[in-house]
Amino acid sequence: MSILIVDDSRLNLVFLQNVLDAAGYKNIQTASSAQEAFDILSIRDQLSPRKAAAIDLILLDIVMPGIDGIEACRIIKSCTVYQDLPIIFLTADRIHFKEAFNAGGMDFIEKGGPDYELLARVQSAIRLKKEMDSRKVREEKVHKELQLAKHLQRSVLSPPINEPAIRVHSSYLQSTEVSGDMLYWKMFDPQHCGVLLIDVSGHGISAALISMSIRSLLDGIVGVVKEPHLVCEELNKKMRALFGKNRRAAYFTAIYLFIDLERKQIEYFNAGHPPGLLFLKDQYPTQLTGTTVPIGIQNDMKLDTAIVTYDTPARIVLYTDGLVEKPGVSIHAGIEKLEHYAQSLYYLENEAFVIKLERLIQHRKDDVCIISIELP
Repeated sequence: MSILIVDDSRLNLVFLQNVLDAAGYKNIQTASSAQEAFDILSIRDQLSPRKAAAIDLILLDIVMPGIDGIEACRIIKSCTVYQDLPIIFLTADRIHFKEAFNAGGMDFIEKGGPDYELLARVQSAIRLKKEMDSRKVREEKVHKELQLAKHLQRSVLSPPINEPAIRVHSSYLQSTEVSGDMLYWKMFDPQHCGVLLIDVSGHGISAALISMSIRSLLDGIVGVVKEPHLVCEELNKKMRALFGKNRRAAYFTAIYLFIDLERKQIEYFNAGHPPGLLFLKDQYPTQLTGTTVPIGIQNDMKLDTAIVTYDTPARIVLYTDGLVEKPGVSIHAGIEKLEHYAQSLYYLENEAFVIKLERLIQHRKDDVCIISIELP
């Protein structure tokens, strides 16, 4: 471990270095002023260096000419790479303690005190530094794994559909964590399309694992059965088989549309999900409201579906609750705001329309998924 001693007294520097050397601390550097310490730490014009110097602890005298120890501590701690670097003040007078600790110091050593006290405080500070370094390594590893997981989630999303009779675009916005949202669609043939949006309860890794587990099954479910009640039944069976025995309830809301382009008919189930919105030109939107309970809650859930038709060009908007939720405001007010805003954007091309809807997002603490289906 490397220790930097900063003191304008040559006698103090030698004494402290000898005590630490005798205790087995060999990598010791000294500085007789704050500026010398800044040079060792690669701090130039009070700007943070890109990389931290190999220093694990600073013993810093408070009373020094020029830049005193308190101001030096404040400057060091203002550097991002040194925010966790422990600094122990050296002082013969406790009058500056409050100001020193406010500047970022973690401890103090009274000059002239016994050697064992010095060594005990140094050992404690270095142990803390090791723990913080280990924590940083773990956090960096977790961060990299989360970024990989987020990339994997995005890699399995369905690509846009741009056909003469149907266009499907989406926006998949993850929070700082991985997402419990998942979207999926499939063209069964030129006249029939299935579109699914799910939102797993909870947040973070557990929700993402459930989401990815379900995603891995979708080609074998939606790819085989088309009708909404059959899709709903299969999803519920798989969810109960995978997670039904857990004490903690695992479930997700979902909305699935089976679109018949030839008959201009949409059959759907809505399992506890925010209502989808069907927009017809110059008409107030129709809400595709709930038809059954969230998936995974009951062994034998009702497989109720609903049917809507359209006889003019139409657009359907599906979304997760992060788009319409705002603290202190009811979700119904958020949905009403979405209806009015989406209606005003009806003239836009489908992809541009989705991008504009992102402006409704109030915060990024939650995942948000938006799907727009244009039926010319």
